[in-house]
Amino acid sequence: MLMDHLEDLYGKLSDLYSKEEFYQEIEKRKEEFNDLLDEEALAYLIVAEEDRNEEALDDIESVGPGDECTVEGEVVDLGVLRTFENKNGQGRVRNVRIDDGTGSIKVVFWNEETDRIEDEFETGTVIRVANGYVQDRGYGKQISAGKWGEVKVIDRKKD
Repeated sequence: MLMDHLEDLYGKLSDLYSKEEFYQEIEKRKEEFNDLLDEEALAYLIVAEEDRNEEALDDIESVGPGDECTVEGEVVDLGVLRTFENKNGQGRVRNVRIDDGTGSIKVVFWNEETDRIEDEFETGTVIRVANGYVQDRGYGKQISAGKWGEVKVIDRKKD
């Protein structure tokens, strides 16, 4: 039973690890954690670190202001780059709208991060915002990666 479950977890990473590498990584982690975690917990840890834990995804329609969450969706609007000035100098901001089938949300990119949009995204690209923070500043829900999160391309648009 445990081996079947480990095989299922390996399936989420089979494009990143050979089966042998996956089980070696589990053994390595067992030593690191002084056998405090079992093989299944370590396998889940590896899956989560590789951002492949689908159960950890939130539906966009269910997130609200103040939530910290992980969402994934298809880019439906690349937004427009805007510049601004404040007490810290000049800045740039760009909002990309994503949709997961349950709803849509703006993903906010600040300053240097706005360069990623031209380089990595197009309409149809699927992105994941991991550990994002949701706000509503009067213009609808928006999410930003902030200090502890990240925005990652999951799937490029198929031509």
